Amino acid sequence: MAEIKIIGTAHVSQESVNEVRTAIEEYHPDVVAIELDPARYSALKKQARDPSVEDVLEVKNFNSLLVQWLLAYLQRKIGFDVGVEPGAEMKAAIAEAEQRNIPIALVDRDIRVTLMRFWNTLGFVEKLKMVWALIISIAEIDNGQEIDIESLKEQNVIDVVMEEFRKFSPNGARALIDERDAYIAHQLVILKAQRPEGKILAVIGAGHRKGISTYLDDPKTLPPFDSLTKEPKPFPWAKVFGFGVTFLFAFLLAAIAFSGVGLDVLLYAFLFWVIIHGVLSGLFVLLAGGHPYSALTCFCVAWMTSLNPM
Repeated sequence: MAEIKIIGTAHVSQESVNEVRTAIEEYHPDVVAIELDPARYSALKKQARDPSVEDVLEVKNFNSLLVQWLLAYLQRKIGFDVGVEPGAEMKAAIAEAEQRNIPIALVDRDIRVTLMRFWNTLGFVEKLKMVWALIISIAEIDNGQEIDIESLKEQNVIDVVMEEFRKFSPNGARALIDERDAYIAHQLVILKAQRPEGKILAVIGAGHRKGISTYLDDPKTLPPFDSLTKEPKPFPWAKVFGFGVTFLFAFLLAAIAFSGVGLDVLLYAFLFWVIIHGVLSGLFVLLAGGHPYSALTCFCVAWMTSLNPM
């Protein structure tokens, strides 16, 4: 029967790096499972860079990129202070496995799906609290506040931290911790089935060890795999706002029409709407260096686009 050994690590800990190397050397696993998805694995191998302006402009979900940016900076800052590169234990696991020709399994969920599910499940107040907490954490570390990294791997400390995070952001904890625990457990169950007589060494963040172990003890409690991989659709606030503007405009026109003030007032109000939108839109096109024909086109259609809720 396949055997799974889980190592709980801190992502900026030299002791975790040493522990990973020793475990691979002594345990002789048939496969090394690491808490990475293909995108982060590729970035770690190529030495990931900070997101550029082009990345920010091209990304579909700027809010997710912002959170990823803040988390990455926080992790790098802690790593710099303790003299360990972020993700060093994952790099060590990859290097040791490759040196011994041991297959590597990427068992974490796609980072884009995780961030999308994380951000879209947060309420407005939770989002503000989360970004503010990240900024405060960065400021405190920049001011020289020390963090005992090794203590973060102790189970009682982990339990307290996880519990506080759940109180602070229950929806965020579900997306970042609980769902990923289940996803990784699913992947380990698959690996176990593929290697019925093999040994699997899982290099996982310490915060996930307890949840994953619980699922592995009773795989029947795992949620359906598909429920962990869907990209949630956020509430379409932009469309609601757009329809609201359209409804308000139609309501005002109807109110003017039925108020008995006459058709001339209605036409005057409509003309005022067209001119204001057309002049401002055309003017900004010219200021941006656009062609006069583009400005003219913008003048003609600006009043309609303002009413388009799509």
